[in-house]
Amino acid sequence: MAFAPTANPAGPGASGTEIHVPADVPTIQLAIGRAAPGDTIVLAPGTYPGGNVVPPAKRDITIKGSNRNHVVLDGADRRKNGIVVHADGVSILNMSAHNFRENAFYWDGADRFRASYLTVWNVGEYGIYIEDGEQGVVDNDYVSGAARAAYYIGECRPCGATVSHVVATLSAVGYSGTNATGVAIRDSIWDRNGAGIVPNTYANEALPPQARATIVGNTVTRSGRARVPIRTALAGFVGIGIAVAGGNENVISRNRVTGSERYGIAVFPTARFVVFDPAVPEPGPPWRPRGNRVSRNVVSGSGRSDLALAQGSGKGNCFTANVVVRALPRGLQTPTCGRVPRGEGDASVAAELTRPVRVMFDQTLRRRRPPPYTRCRFLLPSRTCRSAAKNSNQNEASSRRNDPCGALQRPQDPLRGEHVAASP
Repeated sequence: MAFAPTANPAGPGASGTEIHVPADVPTIQLAIGRAAPGDTIVLAPGTYPGGNVVPPAKRDITIKGSNRNHVVLDGADRRKNGIVVHADGVSILNMSAHNFRENAFYWDGADRFRASYLTVWNVGEYGIYIEDGEQGVVDNDYVSGAARAAYYIGECRPCGATVSHVVATLSAVGYSGTNATGVAIRDSIWDRNGAGIVPNTYANEALPPQARATIVGNTVTRSGRARVPIRTALAGFVGIGIAVAGGNENVISRNRVTGSERYGIAVFPTARFVVFDPAVPEPGPPWRPRGNRVSRNVVSGSGRSDLALAQGSGKGNCFTANVVVRALPRGLQTPTCGRVPRGEGDASVAAELTRPVRVMFDQTLRRRRPPPYTRCRFLLPSRTCRSAAKNSNQNEASSRRNDPCGALQRPQDPLRGEHVAASP
């Protein structure tokens, strides 16, 4: 996958006043305060502390870096978030962020969002996090070393959102979408995450159940095969390439899933709520996935099974025309989805994936001993650490203190092995 060399903002940010930081105002927050709908805030190359907030009144603005690689928000493992957005119609484009205790870029209750040409590494929770937001685009981004998930879009019905042409690597989960209805996840790379793509249902969050995601044209590789930071309740699903966890009527088609530690593509129920207190009884009834269609995927090299349906799942889950070696239960695949047998699914899959959330979480952490998110080796392969000094510049000075590799702060495209292209 090649990153496009430029970011071209569309919509309200394409016209209006440009506010340059620091030429016109000294800080990002002051620029946000000055901006009116349709304005674009342009950040000059440099390192910025983050911790910025876009309040609800500041709708329809764009915050854009002048150079993707050299406009850097550095949380220094002290600040919580890079930029938090509470306003509709806000685009964040063409910059990098790292070492925030929580999230790099966070849209909270904000519709018409755009997150494009962003690079994120080593964050304590999410790289790009959209909660209760509709009608948005996440594209041409790169996230590594996120301890909850690289990308999250959740708690929306209908979401009307698209995730495309992104890379997620060495994160606890590549994509997590709790109770998200109507998200398209396509044409992206999910490499060496704990779990690859995990739409999921839990009643702890608003608008359950999750439904009608379209997951198509993705490459999901080696899920669960690398040590990654883990701070997510989905830890029990590490080792799965694509998981439908309690969701309905999802379409999973034309993906290539290789080398998953446990399951390539798995469909299974989830608990009604996430409960960590051992004194609280497990809630019920569970969310039973139904009406999911898994077709024309190529799945290979999975540790337990390439395809899996857990016992206790709902009706109408169809697996057809997939190229696989093993499926659980046997005979899972059918010639068409016209008449899906009322199979109960596999008992061993259910025993593994439907245990209490706290039990799966604890067992995963004991078995894997996940590292903290702060270490650079969770950003990229070690060869990048060794070669990163060639790309060092003055903008990296503030981050070297926390980087045991010295000058590493410029991710590479994992397929091409090239420096991520800088924008204009």
